[in-house]
Amino acid sequence: ERMTASGVLLGWLISLAAVATIVATPFVPKLMSWFKPRTIIFAFLIIGAATNPAFKMFMTPSAWFVIKFVSSCVFTVVFVVCEIWINQVAPEHMRGRLFGMYGAALAGGMGIGSGLAVLTGIDGWMPFLVCGGLNLLAVLPFLLFRRAQPITPTSKDNAKFSKIFKIMMAAPAIMMCAVVFGAIEQTMIYFLPVYDTRLGHTEHAARILLFIAAVGNALFQLPMGMLADKVNRNRLTIFLMSIAFIGPVLMAGVGANFARLAVLAFFYIGLTTALYTVGLVQLGERFKGPDLSAANAGFIVAYGIGSLIIPPIAGKLMDIFNPYGFMWTMAGLGLAGLIVVTIRRVRFIR
Repeated sequence: ERMTASGVLLGWLISLAAVATIVATPFVPKLMSWFKPRTIIFAFLIIGAATNPAFKMFMTPSAWFVIKFVSSCVFTVVFVVCEIWINQVAPEHMRGRLFGMYGAALAGGMGIGSGLAVLTGIDGWMPFLVCGGLNLLAVLPFLLFRRAQPITPTSKDNAKFSKIFKIMMAAPAIMMCAVVFGAIEQTMIYFLPVYDTRLGHTEHAARILLFIAAVGNALFQLPMGMLADKVNRNRLTIFLMSIAFIGPVLMAGVGANFARLAVLAFFYIGLTTALYTVGLVQLGERFKGPDLSAANAGFIVAYGIGSLIIPPIAGKLMDIFNPYGFMWTMAGLGLAGLIVVTIRRVRFIR
C-alpha cells in the first residue's frame, strides 16, 4: 500500500497466495515420491524463512510479487506434507481430536502473527526478521524428534496429476468442505471489516469485529474435531454447511446492530471454519496409505479454488448491492455447499 497506494495491486498480491496454492499443490505427491517428507519440510522451512528478509531487501512491487509467489508455494508444500503426515499416523478414534488441535494451532498462529505486527510495527528490519525467526523455530521439532513415526512414501502412480483430479471428482462432498472453508477464510479476513464500516461503524469497531471472529475460529476447532470422533461425520458436515448458509442470512438480517453482528460472526466463523478440520478427518477416513498424499493434495487445490474465486465475486456484489451483496454471496456459497453434501449423503444412504 505504501509503495503503490493501489488497492488493485494489493488485491492481486493477496490473490497470489491462492494461485500459488493451486499451482504448487499438485507437485507435492511427486516431491514425496522423490524425497523423504522430513527432508522436504526441513528444506522448505529454511527457504520460507529466507523469503521474509527478502521482502525488506527488495522493496519494489515487482519483486514482492515474485517473492510472495515463491513464499506461498513453499509454505503450501509444508502444509500439505504435514497434513498428510498427521492423517497417516493418526489413530482412527483420535483423528478428529488431532486435527482439531492442528486447526486450533493454525488459527492461533494466524492470530499471534497479527498481534506481532502491532508489537514490531511495519517499519525497519524487525518485523521481517521476527517472522523469519519464527519460521526457523518450526525446524526445531524435526531436529529434536528424529525418531518420530515416518509416513508411507508416495508411489509413482499416485504422484501423477491425473490421480489428484480423479480423487477430487470421486469425493465432491469432502472437496466442497475445502472450497467453502477457503472462500470463507479469505473473504472474511479482507471483507468483514469493510462490510462493518459500510454499515456505519468505525474502523476500530471493524477491527474488534474481526478479532471476535478470529477468536471463534480458534476456539471451535478442537471441540468440533473431538465431536467428529463421536458423531456421524456426514451429518456433522451437513450441519456445518447449514450454518454456512444460514449465518450470512442472519448477519444481513441484524443490519447495523453491532452486538448481534459480533455474536453471529463469532459462531459463524467458528463453526464454518471447522469444515476444514472435519473435511481432513473424512479424507483420512476414506483414503489410506499412498492414496492419501494425492487426496490431500486435491483437498488443498480445492481450498485454493475457493479462496481464489469467491473473494472477487463477494467484493463486486458488495459494491453493487452495498453492503449486503457481500453476505448474499456468502449465503449462496453456503447453500451450494449444503446442496452438494446433502446429495452425496442421500446417495450414500441409498
